[in-house]
Amino acid sequence: MTDRAWLGRGLVCAALLTGCGGSSPAGTGAATGTGSTGGSSGDAAVTEGCSDIFAQDQLAAYSFDIAPAQWAALNTDFMNVGAVLAGTPPSTYYPITFHSGSETVTDAQVRLHGQSSWVDTVQQDTNPKMQFEVSFDQTNPNGSFHGVSKLVFDMPRSDWTFLSERISDNWLREIGMMAPCANSATLSINGAYYGVYVTLENKGSRLIKEFFPNDPNGDFFSGGVKSEGSNPNPNWQRQMQFWAAMNIDALTAIVDLPNSLLMWGAEAVLNDSDGYYGGSHNFYIYDEGAPGYVFLPTDMDSALAWMSLFTTVGAQQHPIYWWDKPTPQPPGQQYLIVINDPTARQQYVQAIATQLGKWNTAEVQGWISAWSQQIAGAVAMDQHKWATTDQFNMAIAADQQEITQRPTYLQSFLDCESGKSPTDADGDGTPWCNDCDDSNPAVHPGAAEVCGNHIDDNCNGVVDEGCPGEAVSYPGQIDGGPPAPSYLNPDGGVTN
Repeated sequence: MTDRAWLGRGLVCAALLTGCGGSSPAGTGAATGTGSTGGSSGDAAVTEGCSDIFAQDQLAAYSFDIAPAQWAALNTDFMNVGAVLAGTPPSTYYPITFHSGSETVTDAQVRLHGQSSWVDTVQQDTNPKMQFEVSFDQTNPNGSFHGVSKLVFDMPRSDWTFLSERISDNWLREIGMMAPCANSATLSINGAYYGVYVTLENKGSRLIKEFFPNDPNGDFFSGGVKSEGSNPNPNWQRQMQFWAAMNIDALTAIVDLPNSLLMWGAEAVLNDSDGYYGGSHNFYIYDEGAPGYVFLPTDMDSALAWMSLFTTVGAQQHPIYWWDKPTPQPPGQQYLIVINDPTARQQYVQAIATQLGKWNTAEVQGWISAWSQQIAGAVAMDQHKWATTDQFNMAIAADQQEITQRPTYLQSFLDCESGKSPTDADGDGTPWCNDCDDSNPAVHPGAAEVCGNHIDDNCNGVVDEGCPGEAVSYPGQIDGGPPAPSYLNPDGGVTN
């Protein structure tokens, strides 16, 4: 472990469960509500380190006015899903007048937010729901609202709970992982109620300085590719070194692996189906300098009950072999290096144990109970939502089950890893925790890859690698996929 402030804060929180941990993080800003700072209901006025607009004990209410021509242009941008699919989503800002209670910001601007959820709602919903980013520093570079330069209104259609991002980010912050401040809010546009959202601060310089006070100017890459830091000239050569790492030695030379594994472990606890763990899709890397790049989470809207609501896997998503079931994306390059290296793999298992030890079921249960009641009326009135009110209630119930069932399942995994309950259902000599298919004795680590059967026989994360004439794919993909990672030998081992 390092002694960096962001990690130390998490250790202190975990130990004390007061001030920044437990059920009620104490606020550092002025409270805007009347909630208590005690108990396990999630009623803390302000989460530590956050602006007072992120109070947890009230449903914030925002509105903005936008000229008809600008609103029409924003709607045109919204319907342009071709650009989104091409990787260039419309990002034009439009002037608005922003309101919060008696406060008004006359020089705010708004643009659309989201990508895959943006396309899904336009293509599938009769009344599609926009997501927004409101900027207070676009017109005035020094502008802010209660210390926040940009406020994100996030609500993808797949989150029937309307709370996944809020719950996940608050827990991540509590255990010392970099995550934005988050609560819930309603939004009205030109006097008409538009919908309910999770509201987040943007992942910008303020957030980086909070968690990396000793290294606040590092390069920051979305997906490890797109520079989103303040540095106009990021170190692209160093970023290329990150992607060129094809074995464990090269990876540890450029990645802060211990703290990156803690991030993956936290996502495993949250059962995130669309992060780096769970899909290699949504993540950031931040350059800490000498320690290397550290993986950071983002877009946690498909965590918690998502797997139970939309798949048959539910809380029993395997923390190593999550890719053995259909997932949004195949396993990432760095992830496969880790799980195919015995030492790094055990470090990842230990990271899961560490993060599971910080989970407080009663606390999160309180958050879900309080916050679902807080937003229930706004959800019922939201004419742009995909989920019905009944589906919202069902999803909240699924969340309540998930936060109990997931820790229980992960503990059984850890028990198996430690040899306490190494059951082997298929009798192939490999306990279930280390077997990507414990119902098939022909599938286990070290098995020969059988060409053409479209199965990951050796549990290395790739199907049919080294097979002449075969389209290499990943588990969960039917029609082939990207080429086999070059660091995997034909026999399934890792190139060293």
